[in-house]
Amino acid sequence: MLEVDEVKEDLNLICAQTNAHWLCYDDIHTENPKKDINLYLREMQRLGYSKHMLLIGGEIELSYGGGIEIRHQQEACFSGYTMNGQKKNKNRLVVLSGFDTDNDKHTVYHECAHLLQFKYNIFNINSRDDYITYLTEVHANTFASMVLLLKAQNVLEYKKRRLGRFADGMHKINDKRAIQLYYISLPIELELMKEIRRKGRLKTLQEFQKNGHLDFKKILFYTKQLVEKYAYSEQEFEQIKANMPPVKHLMLQKKAKAYHLLGKAYWQHEFIKNRKKSKHHTEIEKQRVNNQLEKIKNLSSTTQKNQIINRLCTLDCYQVEITSQYGIFNALADIKEKRPLEISESLKENKENIENILKIFEKMRQIYEKYENNQTFQSLFPKLETFQGRDEIWALKEQARQEEKSASKTLINKQKTR
Repeated sequence: MLEVDEVKEDLNLICAQTNAHWLCYDDIHTENPKKDINLYLREMQRLGYSKHMLLIGGEIELSYGGGIEIRHQQEACFSGYTMNGQKKNKNRLVVLSGFDTDNDKHTVYHECAHLLQFKYNIFNINSRDDYITYLTEVHANTFASMVLLLKAQNVLEYKKRRLGRFADGMHKINDKRAIQLYYISLPIELELMKEIRRKGRLKTLQEFQKNGHLDFKKILFYTKQLVEKYAYSEQEFEQIKANMPPVKHLMLQKKAKAYHLLGKAYWQHEFIKNRKKSKHHTEIEKQRVNNQLEKIKNLSSTTQKNQIINRLCTLDCYQVEITSQYGIFNALADIKEKRPLEISESLKENKENIENILKIFEKMRQIYEKYENNQTFQSLFPKLETFQGRDEIWALKEQARQEEKSASKTLINKQKTR
């Protein structure tokens, strides 16, 4: 079993070589959301990313009840991602789900591969091309798997822990999991196994070591050659995307069944670990949602000022919904300027999306028109269009809520003294 300290030592070494920093999701997804986001934003600022850029890129989102938050769904589920700095070869960031499970450990080395890919521009990694994305992802998988294979106690252990997992992924490529297409590294990993078996694992380990440690740069370029030789061609990749897989892929799916059975018994052990970790993050997420629900409750007082604060906060909740679910950031400006909502062509392809978006936009428009001539509303409305401004609106609501509680408490005390 690979120790966490050894994995962290390798991660720190590669980060030092590539001008990178890392964050563990367990450190940025805690019971203190404000602390989380500040830590995350500080690291992102080091890379040259502003709040606005991160919002547009989908790395953060507006939070119900004010503030902003990190997108939690993916990173809590044993994955990670690498951000390249805005300036060439200046600062990179790896965000990881953790270090405890085998999936976590593989993710660490997968993301380390991306750091090295950025450093040496492997497969022209900054390209947005679909096929290039496939090559960089399967290369990262192969790099991580070779590292784990060389560190594993024996080959059987490696097969159970990794090949079985990837073999299972060969059968999960459908519309809902289309992203899996970019990670089909099984054909390359099988060839990696053959190469290491032919040379001998001990001899291979010695060949790829430097000063008693693995030579990650050498492994990077060695696995790159394997990918160039054994990855699907661009034509084959397009066939798989179109759900018309070539014979090569169908044959691999049959072979994958054997590896699936090999890993099944081990996965049960891994599943227990994963479930425990998921439960921890689920509890944190539940608390976060409960806090938001408490914040968005309307003020009970019927004073005009409180009514306006209620409506502004409701308007902001619609803003959060339309930005987080559909990536539309200009709804408030369109309402103010009395323009039709600008909707991207990709969203228009889905009729249900259009209906939901227009429904939200109409509710926002109705609130604005109702208070269009109200001076207090108009003085506060522009604040909703900035990060700091919308927080000020929610702070007004919290202040009014505390005043309501204080007034209620005073009334109760008076009644008791009568």
